[in-house]
Amino acid sequence: MQEVRVGNLQLVALVDNVQLYPATAVYPEAGDALDAHAAHLDAEKRVALNFGCFFVADGDARLLVDTGWGPEYNGKLLEELREAGIEPASISRVLFTHLHGDHTGWNIDRASGKPVFANARYLVPKGDWGYYSSQATKPASFVRDVEPLYADGRVDLIEGEHRLSAGLTTVPTPGHTPGHTSVAISSAGERGFILGDVVISPIDVEEPSFKNSFDWDSGTALRTRLAMLDRLAGDGSMVGASHL
Repeated sequence: MQEVRVGNLQLVALVDNVQLYPATAVYPEAGDALDAHAAHLDAEKRVALNFGCFFVADGDARLLVDTGWGPEYNGKLLEELREAGIEPASISRVLFTHLHGDHTGWNIDRASGKPVFANARYLVPKGDWGYYSSQATKPASFVRDVEPLYADGRVDLIEGEHRLSAGLTTVPTPGHTPGHTSVAISSAGERGFILGDVVISPIDVEEPSFKNSFDWDSGTALRTRLAMLDRLAGDGSMVGASHL
């Protein structure tokens, strides 16, 4: 858990867990070019991926971005929230950058079947909802974590730039998934950005052209990645990314 401020807004980075992946599995086409990024790898040439979530408070708006892997992966999100003094019942909105299972895991209490964030509206990118809900065989995490919220009338589908509060606005960043969405933060002349999975590791920042094994459409993901890196460097945003 790490707390910072962007202008007048409180921003808390929360770690659900961290896992190591072989770099060749994350970047299967990179080959020997990975050697130039050895500083980001361990002795066994694995890259550490954080599975993170973010809390932002803007007045009465109390936003949680993503809900991690969940209990099946020994997730620590609820412990991290307690450490930060944030009660799950105080969350007013949960926004998903996208609907991969490592971003939706703490939605539903496994024992009761009730939403963990009982007083929240759940904001789902419309592009992702359309993509996953129409599949003949839906991902198990989508069925477990997202469909019950929709059936209970707790989901709001969003697209484009969507104003969440005076200082928080969603930004479409497609490619990792069809509807992948980030959050721009602006307060008192300072800027921040919750990037989601536009980048997977620091290697993507150093070499944006590497294809990773998690993106839905690598061409769209590359265009988004390049545009966002230019934007964030240009405006000096403090950046939080799910897996950094």
